[in-house]
This record gives sequence, C-alpha cells and structure tokens, in this order.
Amino acid sequence: MAEEIDDNEFYRENFSADSDWEVFNAQLGEILQKWDVSSDSDVGRSLRPEEIFHCKWKVQQEKLDILMNRNGIEVEYHQAVLDEDELTAREEIKENTCLQRTICHEDLMSLGNSFGPPIRSTQDLHTLARIYGLRRFIVMHPASPNLKYMKSTSEFNFFLSAAAVVAAEVQSVVPIFVQIYDPKWNFYTGLALAPALRTNFRLIGLEKAPPECRFLMGLLTLFREKVPSSYNQAAKISVCTTYALDTMRIRMPMYVPFDHGLSSEDIVVDGEVFQIELQNFYALPHGYTPESCTEIYLVYTWPELSEHVAFDSEQRTDFIPSKAPLGKVYLSVEASSYLSCCLKYYQSVGEITRSLESYVGRNFSGISSGAEGASNPLDRITSHKLSPGRDRRYNLPSQAGLTKRLPGPKTESELSELLAYLFPDMHPDMALYPYSKNNFKDKFDPMRIKSAAADSLVCRLSCLLANCHAHLGGVEGMAQLWAAFTRQLRLLWDNSLTVPGISAGFPDTRTCLLHQKLQMLNVCVERRVQQEAIGKKRKSEGGKPSSQEGPEAEDEEDDEGEFFDCDEPTAGSGSPTKAVLSLKPEGRLKRLNDERLLEEPEEYLYIPETQEPVPKTEDQLQDDAEVMLKLGPCSGLTTQMMCTSLLSDMEAFKAANPRGQIEDFIRWYSPKDWEEVSDENGQKKHQLSVRMTTEGNTWLKVWEQAQAVPVSRQKRLFDDTNEALKVLHFMETRKIHEIYNLTVIPLLHSAILKLIDIFSNAQVEDIFTPQIEQLLGDLCRVSRSHSDELPAIKPILDNLSELESRFYQFKCFERLSGCPNRIALPQVKQQFEEILRNENCCTIVNRRLTAAGDGTLYDILIPKLEQDMAERLISKDYIIRLDGDTKSTEKGLYLGPQFMRAIVTGEKLRLCGAFTESTAFL
Repeated sequence: MAEEIDDNEFYRENFSADSDWEVFNAQLGEILQKWDVSSDSDVGRSLRPEEIFHCKWKVQQEKLDILMNRNGIEVEYHQAVLDEDELTAREEIKENTCLQRTICHEDLMSLGNSFGPPIRSTQDLHTLARIYGLRRFIVMHPASPNLKYMKSTSEFNFFLSAAAVVAAEVQSVVPIFVQIYDPKWNFYTGLALAPALRTNFRLIGLEKAPPECRFLMGLLTLFREKVPSSYNQAAKISVCTTYALDTMRIRMPMYVPFDHGLSSEDIVVDGEVFQIELQNFYALPHGYTPESCTEIYLVYTWPELSEHVAFDSEQRTDFIPSKAPLGKVYLSVEASSYLSCCLKYYQSVGEITRSLESYVGRNFSGISSGAEGASNPLDRITSHKLSPGRDRRYNLPSQAGLTKRLPGPKTESELSELLAYLFPDMHPDMALYPYSKNNFKDKFDPMRIKSAAADSLVCRLSCLLANCHAHLGGVEGMAQLWAAFTRQLRLLWDNSLTVPGISAGFPDTRTCLLHQKLQMLNVCVERRVQQEAIGKKRKSEGGKPSSQEGPEAEDEEDDEGEFFDCDEPTAGSGSPTKAVLSLKPEGRLKRLNDERLLEEPEEYLYIPETQEPVPKTEDQLQDDAEVMLKLGPCSGLTTQMMCTSLLSDMEAFKAANPRGQIEDFIRWYSPKDWEEVSDENGQKKHQLSVRMTTEGNTWLKVWEQAQAVPVSRQKRLFDDTNEALKVLHFMETRKIHEIYNLTVIPLLHSAILKLIDIFSNAQVEDIFTPQIEQLLGDLCRVSRSHSDELPAIKPILDNLSELESRFYQFKCFERLSGCPNRIALPQVKQQFEEILRNENCCTIVNRRLTAAGDGTLYDILIPKLEQDMAERLISKDYIIRLDGDTKSTEKGLYLGPQFMRAIVTGEKLRLCGAFTESTAFL
C-alpha cells in the first residue's frame, strides 16, 4: 500500500507577496511626499554668486529597513536656506516660461557658484553641493556606511531604479543620489526628472588619466561625444587653477609667568621669531605651539569663456595667473595657543570633587583665629601696619606657625613669590606688581560681567590657579596655592588688616561671589578697628577714675560706647527703664531741620545715632529668602528677621526723642507714609498712610515692643567676628570643583582683557572689535545665569581660541604682504578685514572692476608663481556647460542642460557629469 504524502510540509512560495523592491518603493514614496519634492514654487529665486558655499543648510533624515541591507538605508534631504526675496523670485518666474526647466537646471547652469573655496571651513556643505552647485538634493546611503557600503552593480541598480520609479510617481523635481563604494571616495550616482527630460549624474575617477584628458582640449572632445549633436551653440567654459605657496610659520615662544625655567625658547623651530608684548602683566601664559602654521593658496578663476576663445593643451596654455581676470588668496590657519590650552585644561578641575584637605592636610590654616589676638588687637594695628615704603619684610609674632610649609609640588620660595603677587604689601621686598587704585574705578563695569575689577586680587588669584594647574604642579599645585591664600587671609584678620586689591564698600552683588566674600572680610576688619578705636577714645576722654569710685566706676566707663551682645537690655544705671522714666535724651546725632514733635511743639525732632546696615553676600541673601519662603509670611520668625534693623532704629529714636510718637518716627524714617490731606473745611493736615494704619500693621507692633535704648547699649546687629570667621571657614572648606566655580568667570574675564592688551599693543584692536564684543557679551550672559550649576563655557573657549588663531593668521598675512617695507599697516588691515568677512579669502586681482590688481599684494605674489609655476600648481578645475533654448514654451523643444566637471590633480582625474536626455520617445 502506497504511503500517503502530506504536502503541507513542503515550502510554497507566495508570488502574491510584496518584494523587497516594492516595499522599499512604497516607503521611499511616503517620505518624498512628506518632504514635498514635487514643486519648485517654494524654492524661490536664482542663486547669488558663491551663495551656495556660504549659506546655511537644512538636513532632514529618515531611516528605512530593508532585508537585503541589514543595517537599513538612510535617506537625507539637503536643502539650502536662502534669504527670501519674493519680488525677485516672482519676476524670474514671469521671465522663465519654459515648462520643462526646473530649479535643478538653473543650479547646473549657474556660473556664479562654479568654484568654492579650496578650504572647507564648514562641514555642513555636502560634496554634491560643491560639485554640481545644487541647492537641494536627496542622498541614499547605508545607515552605517563604514561597516557595509554598496559595492556591487546589482545594489546600484536596485536603488537607482527604485529612485527613478518613485520620482516619476510622486513627480519629484529634486535630484536623487545613491552613494556607492567606500564613503571616503565620495562617489555618487543619481538622476533628476523633469517633464519629458531626465538628467543622469555620474562620477568616475582615474588614478592615472590620459595626458590629453588633463587639459581643456581633450575634455572638450570627450564632452562633445556625450552631448547630442542638436546643440548648435558653443559651450561655456569655467576654469579655476589653485596654487600653493610655502607654508608660513611664525615662532611665538611660550611664556609662563613665575616659572623661569619653562619656556619654548630652547625648542628649535623654523621661522622668524616674533615676541608677544603686553602693556600690563597677567599671570597667564601666552605664545603658540611650534606646530602652528598658515597655509596659503592662490586661486585664479576664469568664470565665463567660450570654448572657441581659450586654448589649453600639453604644449601651451592660456590659463596662467598673469592673465586671470579674477584672483584670490586663501589663508588656512592651524594655530594652537598656550593661553587657550591653559583655559581648556582648567575645565577638568570642575569635575574634581575631592576636598582641599585631601591635598594639603587638615591643619593647613595654621594658628586659629584669635589665639594670638587675645592680648590687644589695637596694638597690632598701630605697630604692624603695612606700608609700601618699609625696608624690611612684614613680620608677625605668629608668622613661624603660619608659614609652615604646605604639602605640594612648589617650594616655600616659589610659593612666597606667588603670594607676593597676590599680597604685595605683605612682601615689599619681593612685590613687583602693586595694586593700582585706578583699576577699581575706571576699567570695570559692574553692570556687565559678574566678575571683579581688572587686575584685582580675585582676578590675580584666578589666573594663578589656572597657571598652576597647567604648568606649576597640576591640581596639587593649585590646591597648595589656595591653601596658602586662605592662610594669608586668616593672618590679615588676626592682625586687623584689610585684604588688598578688593573694591571698598559693602559686598556688591553685581560682582562674583568670591569678590563679595573678600569684601565682607574687609567690612569685618573695618568694623573691628572702628569699635576698638571708639572704645579707646572714650576711655581716654573719660580719664582715670578716682580711688573713691572703685573698680565699678572704671568698668562702667569702659563699657560706654560699646555694643552689648546680650539678648535683653542690661539692668543698672544704663537700663532702658531708667532712660524712659528720666526722659533723658540719649544718642542724638543732629536735628531734623526745624521739625518739632507733634505732641511737644516746643521740642525739636532729633535724628538718632543708629547702627550701620548689615552687609550680606549673595548666598546669604538667598539663604534668608529661602528660610522666609519656607516659614511663610505670617510666621513670627519671618517678621523678626525682617524687622531686626527696624526695631533697632525705633529704639534709638525713642532714646533720642523720649516724648516722640510713631508719627514723629515715620516723618523721619519713611516720609512718603506721612501724607498731606484736606479735611471737610478744606484745611490741609497730615496723617499716616493707609498701610501704616491698617489693623495688625507690623510697624505698629514693633513700635509697641521697642524700648528707649540708645545705640551704644543695643545688641549688635552685625557681629564682625562671627561673620569674619564664617568667611574664613567658607574659603577653607571649598572643594576643588567649588574653587573652579568661584574663579572661572574672573579667569575668562582676565583672559579676554589680556587678548585686548595684546591686540592693542599690536595695533590691531580695531580689526577684532566685533569678536571681542561678542566674547564679552557671551561671558556676561554666562556669569549672570540664574541656574544653580554653572553654564557650559565651552562655546566661549572655542570662540576665544578662534580669535587667537585669527591673530596668528594676521601676523602671517602681515609678513606675506611685506609690511612695513612694501605695504603700509592700514592697507594690510583693510585687506585682512576682507579675509575675516569672506571666510579666509581676499581678492588680489579683479579685472572686471579694475585694470589690474591692488598694486601691492598682487605684485608680490605673481613673481613667486612665475619662478616655479609648475611645481606650485596643485589642482585645475574645468567646468563645461551647454544649455538648450530656455525661451521655448512648447513641450519637447527644450533640450535640457549638459554639465561636466573635470578636477585634475597631478595625474589624477575626476569626472563629474550631469547629462540630460529626452524621455518623450523612450
């Protein structure tokens, strides 16, 4: 019996299923419809000369999954973003009535966008835009081209046929390209469709081309063989030759402040030496690395010629520099500055979260504050006050402990040299750079960068820290310097000496936090000195007490004029209760004009002596705001925090005006709340404002609580000792990344000021003014950012590095021009401004505008080419164009554009063709 066969196990191919090619076509069609590539109406006008090389580009990307390519296919739509000019576009549309002509045809025939700069200054410009001058196109390539790229003919045909079918279905007028072979070769094949026309794009490359194909005559023969014979007119020729001059190097040796053994002067570098000079000293390195150089290219162009006019073959050529109608010089600079490297290297400090103690040990601050100050701080002020005119070094009884060597790479003498730069008054024998008082008045605009005054202590410290991190010991050297700096601050506080190089006054919240902290320390020192001076003065004026009065009278005399730190008023002869009962005025400063008390018209209204305002730094104000926000507006503690100063002033007013009322206090303290009104009879009178008479008013509550206590017996609102110790503790407990956050803005500010000084000394500050203003504006925005974390400063560093490269480029261009022997500096600066505007390019000859060149740079460069022209030629670029009758209005009469580009580099030849054929009879 025959076995039954179950054919269900056999594979059956389903011929009704969609193939990979059909699936890919459907996906590609959806993408093209989404991008709306079927119309030229939104593209606009014709291209301006060289616009395609300088405009911005918009790139859209989509990824398609396909079985035959496991990595998928990526489709990119490149479109140039042009300036809108609707009026010009409308006029061109009216003039161009040819039904078959598209924007692609316009771009291929655009003579103004034939040749781009030999230096690719931007990566946004695609190779196809440079070759064909297209403003928009689509590229298909493997999603990971470096891993698997197209290398077989079957793959080429698969995607190219799909592109042709889909373009016809969606009526696309945008060229579609397929990238083939290795991506670094830049090989593309593609097509563009128009009504009854098809343009085929092909690229080929020959490592060793036939000699006749390296010149125009042979290329014209090849071009004519590819073009239909129906074109009767002559072809248009565009030619560009590029020459390379010798690479120019200028040696600008490295200079590192405070490291006399570190310099690049001993490094043998070819090229003439140029020393960078400054008018002011900045503790930052400068100079350029030995590898810095500027490459110079001369590009001569023949934009439009007829094929019958020019001759170019192996035997003779008309394309020589002296006959070129247009000549330009391009400067490609590669310069690395030690200043930029130092700043970029300092960025890594912001990621180090280690504490300062881990580098220099726990007891790096030396003798604690107050240990040596218990004897008499006033004596120290008078006997040890610093003076620039002293012949000997400043010495203190405790200096042996305070100058104990800190762990780190720098020796004690090296550290002393750095401290002498920061504190010149404390080291008069070593100090070379005293602080100038003018720096704190004229050069710093606090409404801009949140930094500090130029060449202030904050700026000097920031520069030294970056310099130490880069050249003088790394992070360890930087930590060692910061520890020594904080030790010096504690030494100044222990001896009641102000910190030098800091702006006077209360902490200015318009400056950086580090500057505010040092200002707070100075305020504490000034308050301490002031209180000690007042106490000693009153003690001397009171004289010695008699023996009958006893020691109690002496103690009472010592306490006069002093603030009390107790929470409640002290009982005794100076108690508030006795002051109120006796109605004896105390603590009067002066009369308030001729104002009198409302309840006692015979008595004048006196302004009391009050405590000075309480200074606070930015972080303290922020902490107070957060506390009050958490407590709420109705909290008693919030009211107490807000009204501490008000209570003190009310108590002093009551002591100076025992019979005064709250209306009298308002007349002095807040005149705007003492309003003038008219009664029913039209008579004018004064009364408190609405906010002062509202039920539950805080001012009324505080007035009821206030006692008549003169300022001499009030509790201090500002404890200078406590606040000074807070500042010192803040400085000594900073982690490395916190030190970076405190100093990076003053560091960048000082670096920009140093560049301004360099440019000013080289007489080129006017050239780089826009770039400098841009840097200052960017730094201002970064410094005033309200975010908790410091914004990224990398863009500022990149712009600063670019500016330094531009300066190196200018010095090379100055030497190339023969300044000052053959050309004046103003003319060099004028030409270099053109280089800055035109992306490293400067016109040296333009026979369209003038009969010859500029007479200087042109005359200098031409002899160099005539001597060894063949050796300096690096590439020739030929473009041959042929167009049909663009005025044809009937379909089928327009033949379409024919385009071929030949790039000759030595014996290598690269041909890029865009040939159009009619599809009416295909």
